[in-house]
Amino acid sequence: MANVGFLLNNYVIGNHSMKIADIRSNLLDRARCHSCGVRESSLCSGMTDDEFSHINLSVEEIKFSAGSSLFRQGDDGRYIYSVRQGMVKLNRLRHNGEQRIMRILRPGDVGGLEVIVASHYEYEAIALDPVLVCRIPVEVIQQLDCESPRLHKKLLERWHETLIEADEWMAELTSGTARARLARLLLKMRNPAQPELSTLFSRDDIGSMLCMTMETASRTINAFQREGKIASLDAGGRFYQIDSGALQAEIVSSD
Repeated sequence: MANVGFLLNNYVIGNHSMKIADIRSNLLDRARCHSCGVRESSLCSGMTDDEFSHINLSVEEIKFSAGSSLFRQGDDGRYIYSVRQGMVKLNRLRHNGEQRIMRILRPGDVGGLEVIVASHYEYEAIALDPVLVCRIPVEVIQQLDCESPRLHKKLLERWHETLIEADEWMAELTSGTARARLARLLLKMRNPAQPELSTLFSRDDIGSMLCMTMETASRTINAFQREGKIASLDAGGRFYQIDSGALQAEIVSSD
């Protein structure tokens, strides 16, 4: 099946505009989906051919540039987003106007699952780097309740897993010393294929996630580097080689 791509500077979804590098608005071909590198860890893992054919009819592949919004808190929930490449932060806006990073989505994770049972998104999803997602209309998911109860149950289970993971992130990354919190974050952000490598984001975002100032985040990262617990692999300070044993010891010593 041929793919049609076109560039959009401002693509409007709901009542706001999002900058998207590219959107392929026709159907994804089955061969490309079957060869997807994160399929086994994504929403599509374990699907039968019939289930896959049903959901594949409405999937769109979309690229978001770094800093663009996939969806905003309070927007009408029209789609869920399965992340294939890149990282996405989920922000929640508090009543006092402060924003808090609740979770980081990585390849294989799904964003927006709350709209399966609610009418609006509970978070804002922002691309931390160039992101590739598969976007699935909520209507398709709702139809699965009748047409494929097994897959619908799997979606609800995935939603439950995300709630548990969000609670764990909150508990583990907001308690203990600044050093212990950063050590936990570095271990959580390890590359599954290369566990000696970890990916972080801006110092501002680290501070927001760990409930510390940007200055404290920078000082703690610099201290870990001096002590040999981590080593920066790029000038931007996003990619690190880590000593997992030393970071685990840091967490234990703070308990």
